[in-house]
Amino acid sequence: MIFYKTKKIRNRLIAGITLVMVLFSSASFTDIVTCGAATSFADTDTNEKIEQRKALPIQSNSIENWPKGPVIGAQSAILMEMNTHTILYAKNIHEKNYPASTTKILTCLLAMQNCAMNETITFTHDSIYDVPSDGSRLGGVNTGDTMPMEQALYCVLVQSANDVATAVGEHVAEKLGKEKTVKAFSELMNEKARELGCINTNFTNCNGLYDDNHYTTAYDLALIGCAFFENELLCKMSSTTSYHFKLKPDDEEDTWIATKNQLYKGKTYEYPYLLGSKTGYVSQSGQTLVSAAEKNGMKLVCVILTEETPYQFEDTIALFQYGFENFQKVSINDNEKKYNIDTMDFFDTENDLFGDSTPLISIENDAYVILPNTAEFSDAVPTLTYADEHVNTNVIASISYTYSDVSVGSCNLVFYKSNIPAFSFATNNLDSEVSGTSINESNAELSSVSSTDTGQETETRIIYINVKKVLIGILMVAALIILILFIASVINSYSFSPRGQSSKRRRQHKKEIRIAKWQARRSARQSMISRAFRKRGRH
Repeated sequence: MIFYKTKKIRNRLIAGITLVMVLFSSASFTDIVTCGAATSFADTDTNEKIEQRKALPIQSNSIENWPKGPVIGAQSAILMEMNTHTILYAKNIHEKNYPASTTKILTCLLAMQNCAMNETITFTHDSIYDVPSDGSRLGGVNTGDTMPMEQALYCVLVQSANDVATAVGEHVAEKLGKEKTVKAFSELMNEKARELGCINTNFTNCNGLYDDNHYTTAYDLALIGCAFFENELLCKMSSTTSYHFKLKPDDEEDTWIATKNQLYKGKTYEYPYLLGSKTGYVSQSGQTLVSAAEKNGMKLVCVILTEETPYQFEDTIALFQYGFENFQKVSINDNEKKYNIDTMDFFDTENDLFGDSTPLISIENDAYVILPNTAEFSDAVPTLTYADEHVNTNVIASISYTYSDVSVGSCNLVFYKSNIPAFSFATNNLDSEVSGTSINESNAELSSVSSTDTGQETETRIIYINVKKVLIGILMVAALIILILFIASVINSYSFSPRGQSSKRRRQHKKEIRIAKWQARRSARQSMISRAFRKRGRH
């Protein structure tokens, strides 16, 4: 009996302990469920944001006769032709966003333009320890360690190493006579951005780590990208999947770094026409991506801002395909008729009296416009602008083209003849020979001539004469005069009115009388001569 009660008490005790354990553990179960719900909610929230961004207007799709671009989930995006800066696709391109590590393309561009690749950068305390340890960094370096510039740029573009980017920026600032600080380099970055045409950009660091005053736009970042991807070495670096090097001279093994960019060869979203690319991410910006690609001679730059992974890669490929499939390069020199300058082949001989027969003024050979495949060159609207005559350049004017009010390219009218063998026509003080002298030298001499003894300079006006056209004009005028004289003669000789016919008969009758008189006189002379010969014969 006692045993039974003891067992009953024990069972109740066990049941109570179990109940208490369940009650205490319920909080943990609740957390687990709540966490799962939060994750599900987060996924739902992300998808909703993507759909909301897809619903945002695409400005380029509202352009008349312009190819419709794809709907993408990025907050801002642009597709720009690299050389003409023609905007093929535009979605909120002037909206300010955080660029994250895509900032590094400007850092590397400034380094490439101002430093030799064998220069040595030195890591400072700030470059190492001002970078968050949980961010992208090279690590393994101490204050005072050094690295060749080329190796450093690979670290920045392949691994996106924030500490190396800072060290590179400090080195460039010091070399250009500034303080060896991030602030000084940021000022250089902003100056370069303005030089490239950026209007809504402000950088505060070398690597793109979040700062409320560190921002740019898709349009501005595309301009920076156009300059960046013009450099072949930067393209090579920004398309390198992995890179290895000795971090320190006495290291036995190489340090390996690799990219997370999925557009590269062998990656999930490999794009065969890629020239280079740079990723970026901070929580405030979302995924960012700047890339360039080339196909059939056309180079495009694509910028994606505020997107979710991996859609930044899908968006980029979609925009590249849209650009390459719907647009074409059209040569200006081969198609421009209105402003085309004829050559002087009429005078092109082995010993040309007029010297070199190449055109004095010509359109740049490599200039082109970007047009939709459905458009023709004649659909583009040209605008001629004359160059400043005081600028020391061979460009005398420029032609800009638009299609549906979109800028699609431009070209220069240039003076190609740098040396012209010519005859010297002496006037006043200009008695020196100019044969073989350059146009610039001749212009300088002309500008130095005084019009009066008071030293006032005359305004020099140079007139270029197309000799071929002048001679053709003279021949045409001469032919016209001859034609007029011939017609006048015909009119004087023929008349179809009754009075005119009578006058014609009178003139014909007078002519016959003159002929008859002439023949009579001739017969009389012949008769006299015959009688004279007969008299002599009789004597």
